[in-house]
Amino acid sequence: MTMRANMRIFGIFGLLALVLCLAAGQALAQQQTSLAVDIQGPGQAKMNLVMARPFAGGGQLTPADKLQDLINKDLQFLPFLQLVPPSSIPGQVGGATADQIDFKPFSMGKIDVLVTANWKPGPNLGSVELRAYEVYTQKVLVGKGYDGVTDAQLPDIADRFCMELMLALTGQGGFFNSQIAFVKPSGGKGTDIWTVRPTGRGLTRVTSYNELGMAVSPSWSFDGRRIAFTLIGSRSHYLGVWSGGGKPQVYTLPSTNVVSPRFLPDGQIAVSLALHGKADIYVLGANYQPGRAIATSPGIDVSPTFDASGRLMAFVSDETGSPNIYIKDVSGGSPRRLTSSGYNTNPSMSPDGKLVAFTKQLGGAQKVFVHDLSTGQETQVTSGGGSDENPSFSPDGYFIAFSSTRSGQKKIYVTTRHGAQPVMIPTGDGAAQMPCWGPLPQ
Repeated sequence: MTMRANMRIFGIFGLLALVLCLAAGQALAQQQTSLAVDIQGPGQAKMNLVMARPFAGGGQLTPADKLQDLINKDLQFLPFLQLVPPSSIPGQVGGATADQIDFKPFSMGKIDVLVTANWKPGPNLGSVELRAYEVYTQKVLVGKGYDGVTDAQLPDIADRFCMELMLALTGQGGFFNSQIAFVKPSGGKGTDIWTVRPTGRGLTRVTSYNELGMAVSPSWSFDGRRIAFTLIGSRSHYLGVWSGGGKPQVYTLPSTNVVSPRFLPDGQIAVSLALHGKADIYVLGANYQPGRAIATSPGIDVSPTFDASGRLMAFVSDETGSPNIYIKDVSGGSPRRLTSSGYNTNPSMSPDGKLVAFTKQLGGAQKVFVHDLSTGQETQVTSGGGSDENPSFSPDGYFIAFSSTRSGQKKIYVTTRHGAQPVMIPTGDGAAQMPCWGPLPQ
């Protein structure tokens, strides 16, 4: 999609706030803003945000309302923002620029951020200017302008604006352009790998095995260029590797079981193989064939996951009788058991190596927990009806994607390391499961 969009930049507030001015192309001197959210901290602070009614001519009211609805839906994924109806604040917004706004009622109403939209006539649907103000200082947090807007561009405009707003408030903005690989049924008993952005946009089918096999357990490479997965055929398991275009390559390994392949940061793949009567974890070497073993025990060892350094690996072993989560240094040494009791599976390590998300069986259903490696504290982050499985950390280590039956059919949801209210990711018709969050685009 080609977007004739011009971003007009007027100034920058500190390290966290990107300031774009939209008036006549002249730079405005701005003071540094103090408005920020620490999303990695132990608490979960909230900011109140109001989206003012868009300013638009008669022919632009429909796209203006559509864009506002798209932005509102995007902001639902950011739990540190509390969306407040504009009708609850008797504020005077006479226009989209600061000199046309009476900020006092918003300040008295404890509103932190005010968003305005201003549409002007032009080619296609015209042009739109979006601004986010910090109410207390009345300064611009984010400002973006787009010319010659088309209807097809509206979702991308919403994503870009919300990405800049998240970046200004938290220092992290990659959520809106990251991708998640997952599994969907594809006819009969077959399943295939798909990808999607967390907002539900960019839904793309990666494999097309249909009833010929089950493609499961996708894993992104750390550079985002490949996806490894298990292909379950009628007689054996195979390793599949998709390299960003065309058909995936399929490799036969000397094991009928090829379980939970995962990339290391250096591009190698670790996978659980039953080479000696039980499953151990191996790093694959040349032509994707078994090399050195990195996890062996008297039990079954599966589900490796790595931090961004490639030094730490979490995995599952049932050497004590039931599945538990372990962690070890890949270069050597003995594993350390993280979970103390219960049935624990599906680990996902945060990129910074500080947290491990996993599922624990509670009363016949699975729930997502997070283990803090520095404190040893274990926190339940999902609850309610249904079963929650296969957690996967986002690149910033803040969000967690997981599959759940809470709506009846398996779907993919997003929560946070703090256990925010889950939001379902639109993935089209049918079930969706086994999410794996990819890295940010390079």
